[in-house]
Amino acid sequence: MTAGELIRNPRLRTVALLVTIAALMAVLWQSDEPSTPVDAAALRGEAEPDSFVIGGQYLSFSDTGQLASRIRSQRIEQFESDQLTRMEQPRAMLFGEAGNASWEVEAADGEFLEARDLMQLTGDVRIVRLADQRGPMTLTTQALTLNNGEHTIYTDEPVEINDALGITRATGMKVWIDQRILELNAQVEGRYETGN
Repeated sequence: MTAGELIRNPRLRTVALLVTIAALMAVLWQSDEPSTPVDAAALRGEAEPDSFVIGGQYLSFSDTGQLASRIRSQRIEQFESDQLTRMEQPRAMLFGEAGNASWEVEAADGEFLEARDLMQLTGDVRIVRLADQRGPMTLTTQALTLNNGEHTIYTDEPVEINDALGITRATGMKVWIDQRILELNAQVEGRYETGN
């Protein structure tokens, strides 16, 4: 029997049509079953980020529309379930209001803990106060935490502060940003140049 004869045979056409309908019904029946959601972390692994950005730059603005900060990083990884963002070589520029100092911040690594509103910087942390009538000031340390909610900066690591007056070294510090108060915790020593 040839293909043409099979198509013209009503009995074979009916059987083929019934097989096709049965296959279609089976496919539709299985598609109605609720699908089980798959946890993204289970697919990619716990150590892998939910998303990442290479060579990213983020801008934030004040309530009045003025540029408040610019953050650049070679790689930014986001972990949504932990509300964690990791940054490689973060570089930030913080812009003050008219008359206030602007700051540059850089480190080898950074983490932003969204739930606690904390930014933790590690590895060659360097903060420079740029525009100020007293001249530039540089603070260096190996680890630093910025608490956005409390407007404080703190570390238990050794710090070094260089400014126009001299060099100050200490172990541990806390800064209250709004009050412009700096507290050095222990082993404080300084060398200052006197004006002639």
